Amino acid sequence: MKKLLPHTVLILLFFIQSCTKNKTYYAQFKADKTFSSRILDLNKSFDRIMNEEKGKLVKEDLYLLEFVYKIGKSDSYMVSYLFDEKGCYEIGIDGYLELESDAKNIVLGIQTEMSTSNYGKGTDDNGLNRWINEDKSISVELDYKDTSKGLFMATIFANE
Repeated sequence: MKKLLPHTVLILLFFIQSCTKNKTYYAQFKADKTFSSRILDLNKSFDRIMNEEKGKLVKEDLYLLEFVYKIGKSDSYMVSYLFDEKGCYEIGIDGYLELESDAKNIVLGIQTEMSTSNYGKGTDDNGLNRWINEDKSISVELDYKDTSKGLFMATIFANE
C-alpha cells in the first residue's frame, strides 16, 4: 500500500499538468477573466481595479494601470485601464503571441463570447469588429487584422 501512494501522486500530478497544457489559448485567456466581465470594469475606481486585477502589475500612475498575463509557455497579453475622476473609462487588451493560430483562437473566442452577449452580432469591417450596447453608453472594438503576426487588440470604451 505504501509503494502505491507515491505512484498515484505522480500519476495525478502528471494528469493535472497535462490538462493545463492542453487548454486552448482562449480557454486560458477566459480562465484569467472573461472578456465580457472586463466590460463590467468600466466606471470602477482605481483602487477597486487594483485590488481585483490578478495580473502582474507592470505600470502604475495616477490615471493608468497596466497588468501583464502569461499565456502558454512564452506568450503574454497586457490589460490596461485608463481612469478619470469618474473611474475607469477605457480598457485595452493587447495580445503578443508567437503563433498566428493562438491569436486567431483568442479572437474567435472573443467574437463568439460577444455574439452571445447582450451586444449581439456587432459589425465586421476589414479586420475590425465593433459592438455597441443598446443605449450607446459602451463600445467594444476588436482589431484582428494582424493575427498573422500573432497580434490582436481589443478596446472597451465608456461613451459619454
